[in-house]
Amino acid sequence: MADEEKTEQKNGGDSFKKVYEDATYFVDSMVKEYRVFPMILGFMREGNASIELKKRYMLRAIDETWVNIIEDTIPCIEVLTRNPSKFIEEREELLPIELSRNISPRSLQHLSQHTNLISKIEGDKITPSKILNVFREETIQTYENKFLNTLINRLYTFVARRYQIAKKAGQDEKTTSLEFLDDFTHENVKVKMQFKMEISESTEGMGEKVEKNFTYTTDLWRRVEKLYEVVATFASSPFVQEMGNSFIRPPVMRTNAILKNKNLRQCLALWQFIESYEAAGYSMLVQEDLEKVDDEYVRELYSTLALQYLIFRHNIQNEFDAENVLASDLTDEELRPRMVSEFSKEREGDYDVSVPDSAEKNADRKQPMPSMIRYGTLTPEDKMMLESLDAALDAAEILRQGDPERPPLPEPKTEEELLAEARAFAEAEEADSEEAADAAAVSRQPSADSEEAETPEEAADAAAVSRQPSADSEEAETQEE
Repeated sequence: MADEEKTEQKNGGDSFKKVYEDATYFVDSMVKEYRVFPMILGFMREGNASIELKKRYMLRAIDETWVNIIEDTIPCIEVLTRNPSKFIEEREELLPIELSRNISPRSLQHLSQHTNLISKIEGDKITPSKILNVFREETIQTYENKFLNTLINRLYTFVARRYQIAKKAGQDEKTTSLEFLDDFTHENVKVKMQFKMEISESTEGMGEKVEKNFTYTTDLWRRVEKLYEVVATFASSPFVQEMGNSFIRPPVMRTNAILKNKNLRQCLALWQFIESYEAAGYSMLVQEDLEKVDDEYVRELYSTLALQYLIFRHNIQNEFDAENVLASDLTDEELRPRMVSEFSKEREGDYDVSVPDSAEKNADRKQPMPSMIRYGTLTPEDKMMLESLDAALDAAEILRQGDPERPPLPEPKTEEELLAEARAFAEAEEADSEEAADAAAVSRQPSADSEEAETPEEAADAAAVSRQPSADSEEAETQEE
């Protein structure tokens, strides 16, 4: 059987090779027969062409962390599902006396508190119409069992998703991709050509070409399959069926039973791990090689793409037919490009020029130009002011064109005139500052009256006169007395 499969593969390979040889022979014949092909190939080779051949090996490995943690917790889950915790649940119900079967001291206490339920009294005999029945049933609907039921539900979802992902995308792959780009001009038509192909295949039978990790040689996948089967058995166990939809809402309450029971403690640790684990369950190693493209293959690729270019030009012809339009999109507003008014930062090297030097055999030599006069960097407010002035000048120009009698706008001043005005303004400012300094010096000089100093006798007489009380003050004191 294996020999037959090998023979079929070999025959298929031979037929594939035969078709390849016939196709290349056909394309080469057309290139040699028609003169348009060498012309197109010449334009393609003169353009900006690039070709890239990549081989990528993707080696996937299942993350063994989650497998080990779940396998360690499986025995604890099995013990808890086989021997779940139970308790006696009491249920009270008020029933007619004819249907009552579960009468207890609590029923008599209830009857003594609700005498309206007594229908008749005959001596010492009391006949009630209804009486309280107390039903006692054994149940497993405890908080710990609800926690275990919720854990099994989440564990099944966790394992099933990663099992399906690993089964679908866990196989190692070898990907080979080729990308060809070319920009050229043909008959005043700008052509941008792009060709890309990628194939993926399994890495089986590759031998030692790819560097492998020890994880790929273990029985980890068989462990994952067995783990999936065990968790699926827990999800359909009698314990889960009896619990039904009795789940808890996170976070988990740390009850005494959960904290003191070692099996429940390990289940709690598994719960916390599932909540924190967000990976897909497998890792991937990528080995990428960039290989050289064979010259013969490049020649065949150019010939094939030239044929495709001719077919495209014949069928399209760069004409737009409204009947063939499937969908159309038009911008809501007109796109209006704007002129850039901001000056970029200048560098001294931008103004260098090449000067031939005859002494050095006409070798080029760079001579720096003198830097321009800069007044500093413009602030946002200055830029806004300049834009406002430009807008005002444009508006004035429009108004002048609308009114021919309006006098023309003054011509803008040259850089020399602006510099002359700046120097004149600076000189005027300097002259004004000198005049202000002279005026301040004159104001600080003492006056002629102040030069006549008072004698000591005159100063003493003036002080005595200031201390003598006036007549009005003496009259006011006399009236008060």
